[in-house]
Amino acid sequence: MLAVKRFFMATLQQNSISLNKHLFLIVAAMFLAVQPSLMTSAQAQSTQRIVAIVNNEIITHFDLAARIKFIIFSSRLPKTNQTVQRISRQVLNGLINDYLKLQAAKKMGVKTTQNEINRAIKIVEKNNRLQPGGMQKLLARENVDWRTFELQIEAELSWRGAVVRQVRSSTKVGDDAVDEAIATIEANKGKPEYFVAEIFVPFDPTKSIEETRQNALGLRTQIQSGANFSALARSFSKSASAAKGGNLGWIRSDQVDQNLSKIIVSMSKGDTTNPVRGADGYYILRLLNKRIASGVAAANVKVSLQQVFLPLREKASQEEITTQQKLAAKISKSSNSCSALEKMGTELGSKQSGRLEVQDTSRLPANIKNVVQNIALSKASSPIRTAAGFLVLMVCKRSGGNITEKVRSRIRNVLTEKRAALISRRMLRDIRRSAVLDIRG
Repeated sequence: MLAVKRFFMATLQQNSISLNKHLFLIVAAMFLAVQPSLMTSAQAQSTQRIVAIVNNEIITHFDLAARIKFIIFSSRLPKTNQTVQRISRQVLNGLINDYLKLQAAKKMGVKTTQNEINRAIKIVEKNNRLQPGGMQKLLARENVDWRTFELQIEAELSWRGAVVRQVRSSTKVGDDAVDEAIATIEANKGKPEYFVAEIFVPFDPTKSIEETRQNALGLRTQIQSGANFSALARSFSKSASAAKGGNLGWIRSDQVDQNLSKIIVSMSKGDTTNPVRGADGYYILRLLNKRIASGVAAANVKVSLQQVFLPLREKASQEEITTQQKLAAKISKSSNSCSALEKMGTELGSKQSGRLEVQDTSRLPANIKNVVQNIALSKASSPIRTAAGFLVLMVCKRSGGNITEKVRSRIRNVLTEKRAALISRRMLRDIRRSAVLDIRG
């Protein structure tokens, strides 16, 4: 045990470290002194071996091993030595970034309370359908250190607070910017939009482009083997979207790099790409959904609708379904006015056909609302399949639809988030460049 004590004393003398780390090492040494049977001197030295110094704080082998174990568990990666070796460098880099974020937030006077951390953990538990306290029990069952999870949550919250403070002090989204955004949204009404998630592996000046590509390929291989995309993005992606599990939200193809755009438009829902080279690194993309842009959501849009409904029996044969679908398509193609569609409904004798007055389109079912909001006046919709049959709609009159302050506020928040993402990336780059880093692992 003298060797263990000498190791800790030498470590304390050779490194300028924080009081918390001093206490941690002293307590650890005391623990080993009274429990000699639990750990050998060599094991203790390996556990507390310093793998990195981030300014004046140390990261030990124990810290790194705990984070690796957590990421393997949360990402559903294989529990093998090969996995540990492959991800160790990236995990250490993420751990260093967490320390830098916490240090920068502290320097800015941003404090994250334990109550805030607890609330964030409850959200994680709710999203994973766990009861309150379930996350701690789950990690304990998997022998994963609880503090490494808390540290990641604390770093995210603290960094978010630091970025928000920087955004508020350096930028303000005015009414002109909101008006411009609304005009852009309306101009792109009716165009395809894509709900995309990403994992971004940036080019590193200290590494070759091929090495960066191989790192991205390794992540893609893990996804193919069943690893959780969102968890991998949170742990390894270097984009601001990592905090949201890689979620970019709804985007248009013209809002991303041209190489990425070509691939996104050809993807089907649920597809995941191989690493795609962009201007600043490699991207792994997943298409979560796609839709046609409906423009700015306006309040109290009133419409007068003409509809023809073609019913189906509860257990209709495929032949009956096909027949009704063809008839609905014929009606849609041949009707060029509300009166023509009304006449068609009368001739068919469909009791559910006729005129409808809708006071607020936002209350309609999503599939019908999208049609009603986007279709031109007096133009018949394509057949809409419902649980009971096929529906052909036509908007005869549309009124109302003011853009409320609530909608403007939501757009302002989106613009602020985009600016915050850029500021976040710049801030992290700057604090990393100015940090004193000694990486030994």
